[in-house]
Amino acid sequence: MIDSQADTGSSAGSRLQRRWIGLAAVFLVLLVLVGGAAVYWELNGRGNEDPGVTGCRSAGVLVRAEQGQVASADEVQRVGELFERSAHDDLKSAGVFAAGMVQRVQDPRNIGPGAELRRAELGRAIPRMIAACENHQVTVRA
Repeated sequence: MIDSQADTGSSAGSRLQRRWIGLAAVFLVLLVLVGGAAVYWELNGRGNEDPGVTGCRSAGVLVRAEQGQVASADEVQRVGELFERSAHDDLKSAGVFAAGMVQRVQDPRNIGPGAELRRAELGRAIPRMIAACENHQVTVRA
């Protein structure tokens, strides 16, 4: 009689343990599914994003160039082209102008009296581009 009670207690504990493991597995699967859905919606939403807004997300390279870092010519051109394809006139004009000024300032032939003028113009172009991006709910990060 004592042995049968011990077996009953042991099997009840085993069933309880299996139940907790099953619940933990279900919770883990749900967590993975919800996380995957969130990533999908985030990426899918940006797939339909205006190129100018995408340019804002990549415009940190222009800000860093204005601060004195050397930016890759290919990267500056890519960001400028994103702004150029924008349907938003404010992003298009501010972004294309800022990218063009970065190209002019970083041109090795940019010497002489006009160099300081171009650098000053770049210093005014970057805040205009940042403001245009903020109008479209994008914060430009350096």
